[in-house]
Amino acid sequence: MIVIAGATGNLGGKIVEALLKKGAEVKAIVSNEMKDEKILLLKNKKLTVVKVDMQIVAEIADACKGASCVASALAGLKDIVIETQIKLMEGAVLAKVPRFIPSDYCTDFTKLLPGNNRNLDTRRTFNQY
Repeated sequence: MIVIAGATGNLGGKIVEALLKKGAEVKAIVSNEMKDEKILLLKNKKLTVVKVDMQIVAEIADACKGASCVASALAGLKDIVIETQIKLMEGAVLAKVPRFIPSDYCTDFTKLLPGNNRNLDTRRTFNQY
């Protein structure tokens, strides 16, 4: 099973679709605050959807139990890319998930100087953690 955080977004939705086409078992974890319409769209794709408080590591860990990988498609600024994604990673570690893929897949921020792009600086900070 592969757990996806951020599955209701554009990139997360594409990741979910690609995994389902390959026959993967997919579980989307979504925030308790997520709108029901977005959750219904996910459920129509034949995957498991679990609502969690993304600030509570133990809830995230429970949702990740049994997964072979947790992939983050979370996007935003510091509160999401660093703080929430750290909780997601800590939940994956607590659940003993062997692989974690952070939401850093588009630009090689390691080749840019710090301070040139605030969005990539948040990814650099998460990477250092």
